[in-house]
This record gives sequence, C-alpha cells and structure tokens, in this order.
Amino acid sequence: MTECNQQQSSGASAMDGRSAPTSAGGAMPRLVTRGETSHEANADTSSCTAIVDWLAFSLKLPPGQSLTWLREALDLAFCIPPDVWKSTSRGWNGYRQRVDLGDFGLLAHGGEAQRGTVHVELNAHACARIVDWNAVRIWFETYDASITRVDLAHDDFDGVALNIETAKRWYHEGRFTTAGRPPKVQLIDDFDCGDGKTLYIGKRANGKLLRVYEKGRQLGDPSSTWVRAEVELRNKGRIIPAAVVTCPGQYLAGAYPALAFLTAEQQRLRTLQRGLSISFDRMVENLRMAGGKAVNVMCMVHGGDAFAVVDRIVREGTPARLAGYPKELLPSVDRTPT
Repeated sequence: MTECNQQQSSGASAMDGRSAPTSAGGAMPRLVTRGETSHEANADTSSCTAIVDWLAFSLKLPPGQSLTWLREALDLAFCIPPDVWKSTSRGWNGYRQRVDLGDFGLLAHGGEAQRGTVHVELNAHACARIVDWNAVRIWFETYDASITRVDLAHDDFDGVALNIETAKRWYHEGRFTTAGRPPKVQLIDDFDCGDGKTLYIGKRANGKLLRVYEKGRQLGDPSSTWVRAEVELRNKGRIIPAAVVTCPGQYLAGAYPALAFLTAEQQRLRTLQRGLSISFDRMVENLRMAGGKAVNVMCMVHGGDAFAVVDRIVREGTPARLAGYPKELLPSVDRTPT
C-alpha cells in the first residue's frame, strides 16, 4: 500500500466514525474516493501530480474554546499569521460576522442558522503557505472538520499534454462523461487577443466543475504556454474526505477519465515563481505606460541620478497584483527586460 493509499484509508476511516448528513431527499451523500468515476487513476499518481489551490471547511469549536483557539490553530497548522485577522461589520453567506484573513481568505461565524459552526475559506495564496499537508489532514480528522470546497490543480507549463484544443477534443470523445450523459460545457474565447481562453466543464451548482484555462495569459503574458486544469469539488451530494489534501493528484486524476494520464510532478515553488515572474513583468509594463514619461523627465531634472528619482517616488507596500506572493521569492524573479 502506497503512502497516499494509507492516507486515503485513514481519511475514509475518520469519515466512517461520524454521522454523515443526508440530502433533502434523504439519500446518503457519497464519499469521494480518488474521484467520481469508475476508472482507475494511474497508480503512480501521487500528491506531486497536483496542488491544492483552494480549501474551505466548517467545524464546531471544541467545548470551552473560542476563536482565540482557532486563531492559534490556523497559525500552527495552516501558517496563517494571527496578525492578519481583521474583523468586519459584514456577514457572509448566512453567518453573522466575517473576519478577513489578509490576502489569504476569510473566516465567518455567528448566526443561529449556522448551529454554532465556524467557516474558513483559504485561497491560493493561503494554500501556498501550508508546509505540512499531512498535519492538516490529521487536524481535520481530529476536530471533525467538514471540507466544503477544494480546488485541485495541475499545471502544464508547456501546454503540450494539456491545452484548450485537446480538452475540447476529449469532451467530444466523451472522456469527461461520468454518469451516462455529457456534462455542460462552455468556452470563453479570447479570439487570440492574448487574454487567454477558459473551458468550463460541469456546473458549480452540482458540486463539480472543471476549468481548463490559459493561466499564463490570464496573469498577463500573451505569449505564455502555461495551461492549468483545475477541478473544483464542493460537498453537494458528496463527502470530501480529509485525505484529498495529502493526495490531490489521485483525486484530480480520478475526477474524469480524461485526466487519468496525470503523472508529471508538480512543484508548488515552480508554480509560484512562474506566476510571480509573469505578474512582475505585467506590473513593470503598466508602470512604464502610466508613469514612464514622468520618470524620464525626473531623470533629466536630477541629472540622470536614478537613486534620487526613486527616492522621491518610492512608497511602502506591495501592489495588489503581487499581494500574497512570499516576499522571499522576489530575488528569484527574472529581471531580464522583456
């Protein structure tokens, strides 16, 4: 038994020990096991085949504990700094109060209809900070947290094995059909303007949605070949086991017959570096277009002293485009002018 299989067995066992909710019609939700299809994912598919790119969950605080306990838990297990918590006067999706977690997501609590639960949404930047996913799995199982959404992503930086045209062909070949009928499909076409295309397969309302999109172009590089396949799973008619966070590759490869080929190793660091470099280049181009002429005049006024110019215009902070990327990665950005 592989490590991922052991983790899946552990995750399934944890789910067996609790009372599963029923749908409005009384049917028992099915447990997601490596995906939603009857085909077998590649046995070599591991956690390295995909990354967790979004994670949402709900839980009840342990008896006698408050949000202070959860603040510490999110710091220790999920690497969310306590100092980014910011209470708001707004609610969120039926919860009475919302807490923003900086650039990393949100937390919601309060409200009689929520039956004492707390909900946490962690975005891609937050997921990138998590060091030990096995610790997250154990935490979920220990405190009986219910995963309500998880996004699993695979990146093809060269766009060879995975691209929009290939995904369209797979759809017409029936390789995204999992329950006897083809899922809904929609193509958002940029007509080759460089903004990037997106192919949607499935419906979010049904709890399962696949996005195949030109990630590099979405980030601002019109010549990028980077393509991403991302499956969004929600707990609608299904129970998402905690093991999904330690074996995202197996669950992604098992989501559709078309994705069973996934074997290439994914490196979170490489994904972050590629995204940061593209966003940095786009930021520089926007700055050049918006203020390049003004900087040119300032250089003439200061006799070509670039340091004097920078000293007059630099300010604290990070542009929203780069917010959330670890500052430790900035030295790795390719500084070659594009």
